[in-house]
Amino acid sequence: MRIPTGSMGPAEQLPDPHFTGAGPGPAQRSARLPRTPPARAAAAPLAAAAPLLALLLAACAPANRVDASAPQVGAGASAAAGPSAGAPAAAAASSGRLQWRGGPTAILERDGLRLLTDPVLGPRGPAAFVLPKHPSTGVENAPVARYTDPPAEPIGRLDVILLSHNHADHFDTVAKETLPKDVTFVLPPDAAEAARAAGFTRLTPLDWDSETVIPTRAGRLRILAVPANHTHDAALDATLGKGNGYVLRWEGESPYSIYWTGDSVFTDPMRAVAARFAPIDLWLPHLGAVGVDGARGLRTMDAEEAVAAAALLRARHVIPIHHTTFGHYREPVTAFVQRAATKRLPADIHVPTDGAWMPLPR
Repeated sequence: MRIPTGSMGPAEQLPDPHFTGAGPGPAQRSARLPRTPPARAAAAPLAAAAPLLALLLAACAPANRVDASAPQVGAGASAAAGPSAGAPAAAAASSGRLQWRGGPTAILERDGLRLLTDPVLGPRGPAAFVLPKHPSTGVENAPVARYTDPPAEPIGRLDVILLSHNHADHFDTVAKETLPKDVTFVLPPDAAEAARAAGFTRLTPLDWDSETVIPTRAGRLRILAVPANHTHDAALDATLGKGNGYVLRWEGESPYSIYWTGDSVFTDPMRAVAARFAPIDLWLPHLGAVGVDGARGLRTMDAEEAVAAAALLRARHVIPIHHTTFGHYREPVTAFVQRAATKRLPADIHVPTDGAWMPLPR
């Protein structure tokens, strides 16, 4: 296991499911870089030699050292780092970058396109949204807490909105009210009516195994809808509605593939995606083990399922999302990191920091 500077610190703690108005502080939100100890007076005599020492260290450093600005950890995890929001546009466009905005929401930028996944944009609070039935307790019309605010940085220009399914924890009221209505909106057919009612005008409904192609600066992006089974219980899966995952393939001089699962457990359709598209450059799984403690089981993958899926997909890199942010998530992301290490998963795992930009790993 390669552990770069900026690896994860203490194990993440699950938030209290009974929200009290005090969400986790900065130390609980995500992996953080270790603090530098205070300077000591005894080190003062070395100050004059510091420039020479720095040159010697640079000359002796191995050529394959890990850069904290591009964290990559085999069967482990790293804190997200990379281009800030003000990074040069040319650099961002050439390699691509990602910003996780909590829960299932992320911005993907590559080859001139800017995509937003499952927009949940409401503020921190004890009732960020209401679920018709809580996946753990079964309580009807259950409010769910959000423990951290969305990033303060505005979403900015969008070319595509990608929706996995029309549930309140994936497409909330704030998103429906505030997002631009003339952006290309790729979504499951079952979600089209709700998006149209919210005023969105450029809808591209995709059923399973259907695709749309969007021109990019240097080629094109293929967006293929694939099955996302919300649960292993067939009857409940039908009740919850037909959702999508998406395989995104940038074609051109620098091809790149991303598989975003949406809310899916590990099923035969996901195995079929692996058989068709492996190896995947980047896998974006929804974790959190939603419903694991409920009467009808998982609604999103737990660590065990996610590690098995990543191995079958032969994912080169994994950025786990859909964890930590909301009260109905039941398993911390560290469970996935630990299980991946135990199983010696060859993929590099990058644990994102909400609000921080990170390069799309290659």
